[in-house]
Amino acid sequence: MLLREGTRAEKEGREPDLDSEVFRDEMFGDIVGGHHTTSGAMMWLAKYLTDLPQIQAKLRSVLYETLASAKEEDRLFTLEEIRRANLPYLDAVIEEMLRINAVTVTREALCDTTILGCPIKKGTQVFFVSNGPGFLSPSIPIDDSKRSSTSLEAKINATWDETQDLTIFDPERWLVRKNNGDGLLADDVDFDGAAGPQLVFGLGRRACWGRRLAYLEMKTMIAMLVWKFQLLEIPPALSSHAGLEGIARVPQQCYLRLSKL
Repeated sequence: MLLREGTRAEKEGREPDLDSEVFRDEMFGDIVGGHHTTSGAMMWLAKYLTDLPQIQAKLRSVLYETLASAKEEDRLFTLEEIRRANLPYLDAVIEEMLRINAVTVTREALCDTTILGCPIKKGTQVFFVSNGPGFLSPSIPIDDSKRSSTSLEAKINATWDETQDLTIFDPERWLVRKNNGDGLLADDVDFDGAAGPQLVFGLGRRACWGRRLAYLEMKTMIAMLVWKFQLLEIPPALSSHAGLEGIARVPQQCYLRLSKL
């Protein structure tokens, strides 16, 4: 936004207006929305890794092997090391958590239009349900003849098998295997962020502009937690997966038992 405003101001021969209502709104949204969403995502990640020790162990092994220098020197990796590391399995763990705990995205129609053959009047609030068919259950078949030309061009052809249970936390849905083995390092698999539907950050011009920062925060914090600690089982009374809906879906309970490694 700063770059765009600077470029626009230069073209118009004026000083950049960095104190406008637009900038204030965006900064407020960044502080409030970013705090709520990323912290909620971190809690869900901690809960899934606690409940699924086999996935936690796989992730730890990938981190130790990929960041071998830090492991050999018995130190925590640096920010630059984790930022540059190719960690498809960590990316997949984060993406799978976001898939299962997405919230509905809303948009207002700015003109009369048609979506999949359904007329939509100007001013209508359209809800994009991102936790129903296609996310947690098989997709609803749509006749391509009902799609517009732009819809056909933008259509994502999911690569995962929807006959499998989509309610199960399985990061490997997002991975494309390069060989016949079962390794999870960058030499073995690629992360495919378009393997299935994902709307948690929105899409298009109004997609969340804090997306890259959020991914870096989650990637760094979860890697640090798994690197230094083993997440131990929590009593059922303290490990409910019930959530609260807000800017994001956050867990009602998030307790950790840690064992230092």
